[in-house]
Amino acid sequence: MSDQFQHSVFTRHAQMHMGPGDLHVHNNYFNTLADRQGQPFRSFAADHLLWLRRNFVPPPGFGQAREILASQRTVLLDGTPGSGRVAAAQMLLHELRTGEDTFRELPLNDAVESRPLLALDGIADDTLLLLDLSEVEEKVWVRAHEELHSVRAEVYRHQARLVVLLPYGRATRLVPALVPYRVMIGRPQELEVLRRYLRRNGLAPGVISQPAPAVVAAFLGRRPPMEDIARFAGLVIDARAKAGGAEDYAAWCQEAYAALGGREAEVADSLRELQDGSLRALLLATAMLHGAHADAVHNAAVSLLATVGHPQEDLPVLQHAGLVERFREIGAERDGKGCVRFKVLEFDRAVRVYSWTQLPDLRQALLEWVGTTVMSTELTEADRDQLVERFTELCLQDRYRQMLVPLVLTWTAKAANRAGTRAAVQLLTKALQDQRQGWFFRRQIYEWSTRTGLPDALAEVIISLCTEVMAVHHPYEAVVRLHHMARREHQGTTRARDALFQLIRADRRLLRLMFDRLDFQFSGNNTYKADPDLFLELADPDLLTATEGRSGSLIAHEAVRKQMANGWDVVFGRRPEDAWSPAARRWLLAAGAGGPYQDALLDVLIDGGARRTDALARLYVMASELERSLPPPDESEVRFRDRVLQKINIAQGVQVA
Repeated sequence: MSDQFQHSVFTRHAQMHMGPGDLHVHNNYFNTLADRQGQPFRSFAADHLLWLRRNFVPPPGFGQAREILASQRTVLLDGTPGSGRVAAAQMLLHELRTGEDTFRELPLNDAVESRPLLALDGIADDTLLLLDLSEVEEKVWVRAHEELHSVRAEVYRHQARLVVLLPYGRATRLVPALVPYRVMIGRPQELEVLRRYLRRNGLAPGVISQPAPAVVAAFLGRRPPMEDIARFAGLVIDARAKAGGAEDYAAWCQEAYAALGGREAEVADSLRELQDGSLRALLLATAMLHGAHADAVHNAAVSLLATVGHPQEDLPVLQHAGLVERFREIGAERDGKGCVRFKVLEFDRAVRVYSWTQLPDLRQALLEWVGTTVMSTELTEADRDQLVERFTELCLQDRYRQMLVPLVLTWTAKAANRAGTRAAVQLLTKALQDQRQGWFFRRQIYEWSTRTGLPDALAEVIISLCTEVMAVHHPYEAVVRLHHMARREHQGTTRARDALFQLIRADRRLLRLMFDRLDFQFSGNNTYKADPDLFLELADPDLLTATEGRSGSLIAHEAVRKQMANGWDVVFGRRPEDAWSPAARRWLLAAGAGGPYQDALLDVLIDGGARRTDALARLYVMASELERSLPPPDESEVRFRDRVLQKINIAQGVQVA
């Protein structure tokens, strides 16, 4: 199956920009987040949703879900795993999009028992939200279930739309108030789904409409998951390409069915025939580097033999078998460019899976081999990317996922190791996208982000992943990790800080989250030296007074004003005047320009300095200086400095006759 088709099939969620503004992240390794065709990770959003819309077959229950979502603004989708309920959820929201904006995931707060699990401040006016609870643990589901009613009320208040994916088998315990919003999504007609995939990938309607071959009927009769049907369609297309123009639909389907089955028995037979260790090494190296140049595969096989401690051949070089013969013995061949592939469809995947699952003594050696082979100068960038992706795929299980962590650390130990840095990004990108294991790697990134003295390359990898990958579906978690890193950056480095500000400024919901975090820390008398400086950078009156949709400005919210006043109080107490004066001056300038938020801006700033006479005195002097640059007030208006003085007197409880 082609990589492009494979990505379209197996991407569980659509990727998307999380905010209304432009997000430009500049770092040394930005291009490592591009796929093999040079397309940035984020741009898969539109591609995936377009692909999904073209191939989508509405399942039973979809119409009812659409009606409930339209009238009640919230719908809870239930259904058996593999029924296509994720695609149904995405299409329900995609149908309601306006312009280029699309849906986002409702964030889950970090696992702090004292805070709600579901982040209500992630709900804004007119937003389209997806809450995926389909794979969560029981304890998470219990907490989410308790909060769903409050979430639904908040969604309705903001005139947003929310689709919730329920965990299968546990939705029967819904509280009565939520039962009317639950819809059971059934399986779409399997043959129609398959034909839609095949038609969209170039098969002629006349071929597709003929009676389904027996192997297709047998395959669909097993009621496979929708993603397996998509994969089967891709294998049919690949089988047609391998046939070299021979028009035999039944044969293509037969080949695809055999490939989908895994070919485990065929691999076992091949290994029984290949008693020579060097040929077995060549078999596995070909599977891991499928499509690479023959020389690179051969040398990688030699390296694998050395890694496992296999004795070298005693024969003189002139008596060694040629590459063509050796590749023929393992069922592979070279193309016109010298690149090696197996003759049998999907045999490379079968060899990888069989070797990993059936040869446990080989796993550690294979881990070491991958770690060094990625650095080989004989491999192209695409070869390295595919090697990393294939090995990561093998390890994305509960039992083996931890093996990927030391690989990342090895590849990022040296700052100048560009190939290793790219490999680390590729590995973690795939791991973060995984439906079942993504949480583990988000947690691992959190642990790294809270360490002091991270290697520069690892820090760059984390920053890139937070801004380009995690920000897509888990923006709140991305902000948390960047915040931790910004606090710990060594002097003279601002990479995490810059990335944090760029991400936050692109989405006001993330700005609100950051104010929440800073206020929580300030209220607890935290000792992070960087937080007051971060507050000063974010206390931008233009950001706080900007309006978006029906929600108005952030400073219009009483809770935000209290947080800002608390932040100014900390800044006045912990930072010298020359550190906070520029930000305070900008604040006073914004207030001096008048407008509906003049009083709010002044109240926040002066309330923040209420406990510090020296700060209030300096603010008054600033206001007096700035007044000279402001337009003269009308006769009925109070001069700006007098207005500031009035508020200072009120803050200090001074009665003025």
